Amino acid sequence: MIVSRANGQSISWQEDYNDRINPPLMTRLLHEAIPVLRTVDWRVVEITEGGCVSELPLCYASTNQHGTHQAALISLSADYTGGIALATLLRGVPFAGVHPCNDEASASLWLAAMDVRYRNPSTEHLFARCHVPADMFSMIRNRYFAGKRVLVTLPVTFTTPNNEIVAEAKMKYFVQPSVQLRPTKQNPAITPIYKHKLKASARMIAGLRASASSNLVRLDNAHERHAAGPHGELLARRLRGILPQLQDVVVARTRHIDDILKNIPGLRQVVLLGVGLDMRPFRVSHELNMPMFFELDLPEMLEERSRVIALIRNRPVVRRRMVATDFKRDHVGELLLRHPDFDPRIPTAVIYEGCTMYFSEEENLEVLEAISHVLEHPDSRLWCDMVKRSVVNGTTNIEEIAKFIAGMDQLGESFIFGCDSPAEFLARCGYSTTRVTTAQDFLGSADPSFSTYQLVVAKV
Repeated sequence: MIVSRANGQSISWQEDYNDRINPPLMTRLLHEAIPVLRTVDWRVVEITEGGCVSELPLCYASTNQHGTHQAALISLSADYTGGIALATLLRGVPFAGVHPCNDEASASLWLAAMDVRYRNPSTEHLFARCHVPADMFSMIRNRYFAGKRVLVTLPVTFTTPNNEIVAEAKMKYFVQPSVQLRPTKQNPAITPIYKHKLKASARMIAGLRASASSNLVRLDNAHERHAAGPHGELLARRLRGILPQLQDVVVARTRHIDDILKNIPGLRQVVLLGVGLDMRPFRVSHELNMPMFFELDLPEMLEERSRVIALIRNRPVVRRRMVATDFKRDHVGELLLRHPDFDPRIPTAVIYEGCTMYFSEEENLEVLEAISHVLEHPDSRLWCDMVKRSVVNGTTNIEEIAKFIAGMDQLGESFIFGCDSPAEFLARCGYSTTRVTTAQDFLGSADPSFSTYQLVVAKV
């Protein structure tokens, strides 16, 4: 993982070039992140401080019926050429979606607008050139390292090997520290980019459930496929390529949760923390004798959930209530206790699925302790999943997990919390009894990757 130091100035240009932003490395990283660039054999050929030159070859995959480059690919090449030129100025800073990184250290760079003018038909290999004006260097660096958004328009010119101009572009970018895209207690507003990230994560999990193995768990795949949509299925396919075991991990926790729900005597309430696009209420309500489902998530996620569910035809009638919350700001227990339909005295299951690894230790403590106060019935249970610390700090010595974590980092879904003793951790939150099962034991698998993923059931 690349880690920036101070304001980047303690890193020499040569160090930065070698470790973060040289042409072979950027070509490889961008081929991995944007497969269409690999398909057309686009490549970075030169990088200088504030500058980038890339090549868009003339090949079958990049041309149209006239044998000229497709205009959209020229625009795509302009986007990444200008983006790299801008990225060179922020020494030591990894870029989300390209470098392995986490939100705390990375920059998010997006194209805000573009104007491309095509001057001549493109019938040769094309070279895109972008050079940030030297008088902009200090402004860009000073604003970024002061924690401010940078908004700049950069020129990109396309020429043939004979220096004939084929196209000229003006590319408008914004770049800012990724951590600033997340809502905080001081600034709870959700940015469009963060909202997209929330939806993408929920769709990905729905996509994994939609293609679950039928011999491991029974799923209403029609509902899950609808929830995932093409976007979720694509993300799920991409992650399965990085970590083939991910499919079975999601299946294992889905089946484990279903088994727990079926074995709580007289279950009357199910609380889904971070519900996302989980279709469980429609899948298991009748089998569980119609408990009330409380679906908790950010308002923006619940809005998307409502939209998706409204489009499902012939969906079963279920008892469900949506509760808007932000785990980082709200007291989840108090929200539930204030809800007119929630009763802490009856058998209740709280499902905290796929969440602990994305919250800090302190944040998890607050959420889990708050939940312990609403589980008054002796048959009530908490279910959660936790990865071991070695997954987060990169010491598993399991190649597949290392690849998976790197892939999650590139997607901006970095794991920040792991726990080797869930029972001790939950005891600090008010739980008296905890049962822990690894996915390896639950699945009966010899694959060591599953040993780092823990399925946890606790009672107060």
